[in-house]
Amino acid sequence: MDGTPVQNVRPLSIPKRVYAPACRLLAAILLLTMAPGTASPQVDTALFAGFRGSKIWGYTPEYWGYVADSMSRNFTRPGVPASVWILTFYGSNGDIYATFPSGGQAIPHVSFSAIDYNEPYLNEFDKRGVHVWLQVEPGAAPMVQLIDVVLNRYRHHSCVIGFGIDVEWLDTQLYSGGRQVSDSEASVWEQRVQAYDSSYTLFLKHYTPNRMPPSYRGMIIFIDDSQQFSGLTACVNEFTTWGKKFSPNKVGFQFGYPDDRPWWSTLQNPPAKIGNSLLAQLDNIAALFWVDFTIQEVFPPRPTLAAEEEHLAADFRLEQNYPNPFNPRTQISWEMADVGWVKLCVYDLLGREVAVLVDGQLPRGYHTATFDGTQCAGGTYVCRLRVQPVTGTHTSVVMQSRTMLLLR
Repeated sequence: MDGTPVQNVRPLSIPKRVYAPACRLLAAILLLTMAPGTASPQVDTALFAGFRGSKIWGYTPEYWGYVADSMSRNFTRPGVPASVWILTFYGSNGDIYATFPSGGQAIPHVSFSAIDYNEPYLNEFDKRGVHVWLQVEPGAAPMVQLIDVVLNRYRHHSCVIGFGIDVEWLDTQLYSGGRQVSDSEASVWEQRVQAYDSSYTLFLKHYTPNRMPPSYRGMIIFIDDSQQFSGLTACVNEFTTWGKKFSPNKVGFQFGYPDDRPWWSTLQNPPAKIGNSLLAQLDNIAALFWVDFTIQEVFPPRPTLAAEEEHLAADFRLEQNYPNPFNPRTQISWEMADVGWVKLCVYDLLGREVAVLVDGQLPRGYHTATFDGTQCAGGTYVCRLRVQPVTGTHTSVVMQSRTMLLLR
């Protein structure tokens, strides 16, 4: 802990904000049933179910709210709409990029956006009762300062119920796959988060248990985001092992990655089948999330919101770039069912245009383009495909995005 006093933080004795929606308050009470620093109880709690996402995918706040509602209705346990909302993204050499302004605070290894991209989404989640963990990819940024700048900025939102750390990106400039969280760090981080609201929870996420704190548990939720399984059975077996490893603490799972598409795409209802298979094995599951990489494949836009966009999403498909991660070139492929005016661009995480790969009319069929990142810094980039149909009855513009990782 750096010793910097927390600014404008209510003492732990102050109760939950009285203006928070009743549904959020009830869910928090169900989840948080004992004091910090002790082992979590073996009791049934609310099941938070929804998506992992961020603004960089280009989907509307209404769409994300719809996904959270839809995901939460899939399971044998009553679900509460929820999200892991990503605020910072790893770049290179320990540096990260934030999708919001600094508020006048400089933090080592953090570059801040000039505008706040998250407020429209969090406002929508407030209205819809979607429960949100604000997640960071930390890099080499000092974690206590990162917690402070995030929660000072967003704690006024009733949707916020906690803070998450993707440990895969913790000092990854020095440790491949991130370094292990120490017991003392986990304790300090949890206390810092709960200093802002005693009902907030901290989650730590990774795909291997050995990056988690050796013995400290507190009230931390441990989330597994493993992928590249041979099938449903392998997925359930590995996630079950994780759940038992951290029991009686609550655990969560993130699934739906493109590498697992060959098997989950054969399931009649992938979120329900995967989630309910896990719920049958574990009684300490707190959260189930579908990842943003394949979100529209499983949750296409509702016809009542965007009938033409739903049609187009099926007819214009942007694939994940290959290879990914890449250095320095990668191939981007997409398929079009009709003639359309296409603009294919690459952006950095601050929303700055890096390259225009295509800008013109293309025929129907399968197309490819190559992005050369030789002149770019290592880090995460967003490839966005914009298609304006020029034939047929559908004339709405459709946009699809993929994140790409350039290694240095």
